[in-house]
Amino acid sequence: MKIVALLLLTGLGAGGWYFWNHQRAVAAAEVQEASLLAESAPAKAPPAPPLPPAALQALAAADAAWAKAGPSPATSAAAPDLARMYSVALRALYNQPGTAAREEQLIAERLTPLGDALFFSKTPFSADPQFPTHVIAPGESPEAVARKNGISRELVNRFRGKDVNDSKTRVGDSFKVLRLVGQTDPVKRGFQIHIDKSQYTLDLFIAGMFARRYACSHGAAQSPTPTGTTFVTNRVWHPDWTHPVTHKVIRYGEPDHLLGPIWLPFDSKTLGKSGIGIHGYTGTDAKMGVMASNGCIRLENHAAEELYQTVCHPDRSPIAVEIVE
Repeated sequence: MKIVALLLLTGLGAGGWYFWNHQRAVAAAEVQEASLLAESAPAKAPPAPPLPPAALQALAAADAAWAKAGPSPATSAAAPDLARMYSVALRALYNQPGTAAREEQLIAERLTPLGDALFFSKTPFSADPQFPTHVIAPGESPEAVARKNGISRELVNRFRGKDVNDSKTRVGDSFKVLRLVGQTDPVKRGFQIHIDKSQYTLDLFIAGMFARRYACSHGAAQSPTPTGTTFVTNRVWHPDWTHPVTHKVIRYGEPDHLLGPIWLPFDSKTLGKSGIGIHGYTGTDAKMGVMASNGCIRLENHAAEELYQTVCHPDRSPIAVEIVE
């Protein structure tokens, strides 16, 4: 009996030892697995910084107005006011840390639909005094309508639903126009361009209302685009290009011409550097979002043409420019 008891105790001890060590091994394995999972899991992004108070206030007011504008706010009678309110909110987000994603969301969900309806469609907004309905008078051309309102002929034709170069009119035809002349508020009588070098973006505002965001490239490290405020001094279609090194004048359409289809030069006195402006690019290495130019702002050619057709000559309505790091 003593031997049996001894054997039983020995077995129990061995079993206990085995169970204990097995449990320790399982626990260690679980700890190791948890550690590996923690290491392989993506790091949690830091919380986004709070929006600036001015942006929060402007967004709250705009969102409340959007909610009251009906099922299609971007084409409702409230659209011009909504565009003005959301444009104020966008400007309050500029140059603030951690707000780039919020800018993109605001542009995609609110400002682009509004800008498309206001400036890239025939949708009328005659209840707003800045978007009156124009009726063609005898002998009146698209260019005459454009001069009267301080806009481009191409924009008039866009509002008519015609080709940008169309010159035919019919007496009594009616369509919306954008009135930039006769405004007491200087913002409402012109165009504004905001260029963010760090985000490689160019935002176009018309009379203080956002119209379009374009991707861009700017100056290389050895020839940086200067920052500051300036204005556009000319509006040139199919420009000649002067090579910055050889100073040879290359005509538009010639093989070595790199300037693209348009040229919007900046005032050299206010910017502090000459030969800087906005253009397209016909080189083989055309890319957006890079530092590659001789100091100018490059757009894709189709975007450059659209921008040219949307703004007018600065003698008709001013085009202010702001360039930030």
